[in-house]
Amino acid sequence: MKKFVCTVCGYVYEGEKAPEKCPVCGVGADKFIEQGEDLAFADEHRIGVAKGVDERIIEGLQANFVGECTEVGMYLAMSRQADREGFPEVAEAYKRIAFEEAEHAAKFAEMLGEVVEADTKANLQARVNAEHGACQGKKDLATLAKQLNLDAIHDTVHEMCK
Repeated sequence: MKKFVCTVCGYVYEGEKAPEKCPVCGVGADKFIEQGEDLAFADEHRIGVAKGVDERIIEGLQANFVGECTEVGMYLAMSRQADREGFPEVAEAYKRIAFEEAEHAAKFAEMLGEVVEADTKANLQARVNAEHGACQGKKDLATLAKQLNLDAIHDTVHEMCK
């Protein structure tokens, strides 16, 4: 038995030849392709797709990545302020916008391939190592803030290092 796949809707038909008409989307047999043993996708996401391209493109992608990451923090800070002022709907809108900006940042990170690998184990180990160092840096900053009697800064930064 052969398998035929509709290139319009993805319907899979088993038989000796493609059906005359797709029962799902209605296209003719000419829109079916025979499915072989090895499945190959038409395209796929690749980490680091921008590696080796024109330096102007790299600089633009890097600048956009930093900008998107900055916007995430700003929108979340705006959300917190809106909550404090009693505007929960505005706060939620800012959170949604922050998430959209985070998705943009993620796509730039994927294209660049500088802060993410195509390997989950490597990504996890890199983040554990980075967080370990970042937590120590926050602890040092919190200690300095405490020495300078900046209690609000100390308390907030100290909580982040835990």
